[in-house]
Amino acid sequence: MMTPAPDHGNQRLGAEDRTRLRDALLQVAPWLAEPEVGPRAVDAGRCEACAERPRLLPTCGPAAAAALCRDCALAAGDDAWCDGHRDDGRAARRWAASLPDRWADLVVLWWISTGELGVSAGQTIGREGLPTGLLALLPPR
Repeated sequence: MMTPAPDHGNQRLGAEDRTRLRDALLQVAPWLAEPEVGPRAVDAGRCEACAERPRLLPTCGPAAAAALCRDCALAAGDDAWCDGHRDDGRAARRWAASLPDRWADLVVLWWISTGELGVSAGQTIGREGLPTGLLALLPPR
């Protein structure tokens, strides 16, 4: 799980900076606002299956992890959702499959913008290809 470190350089952005970052993210990635899927639907952290990429989709299958990244959810298929939510799972996977290649970076930035993660979580995010307006809001490395 992507647990924030104790406050040794893992500081949070101030409220105004978080709001500006969140607004800028929604301009370039409106899918971040989805309440049922994406970073708003799960706790900040890594995928419970691969422990590499950020969680993205809440699941409810009897043998599935509680929250999976896009790739693990796609690989798990219907098995990650209970019988009553199979259609929801299919819709969630279609949604996740349509996300841009940078989805994982944008999810981490979202959690920084909400205060769920500190700025140090964004230190490994590649900045190339991010819109200039968004780059201006990121803390320096």
